Amino acid sequence: MHQESFLSLLRSLADLNEKVLQLTQRMEQPSSESLTYSVEQTAKILGISRSKLYDLLHRPDFPVVDIGHRKLIPRRQLEQWLDQQLQNGCEVNHLTG
Repeated sequence: MHQESFLSLLRSLADLNEKVLQLTQRMEQPSSESLTYSVEQTAKILGISRSKLYDLLHRPDFPVVDIGHRKLIPRRQLEQWLDQQLQNGCEVNHLTG
């Protein structure tokens, strides 16, 4: 009887662990409804490394908001900035130049 209870408890714990992992993954993925993105989220969205994104953050035309020690990238302004880069015929290789 104790062995069945123990196995049931282990199954419940494994299920709970899986749910926590799924929730964590969802929290790490940027939502299209987010007002701002973190540096990590923005790099992931753009498909570039964090160091390349930090290069972009130093450009005067790149949208960034400093809140304390955090840098946040406003979603709408990022979309506008990307549209502007496409209109200007900017190649991806030259985004950080």
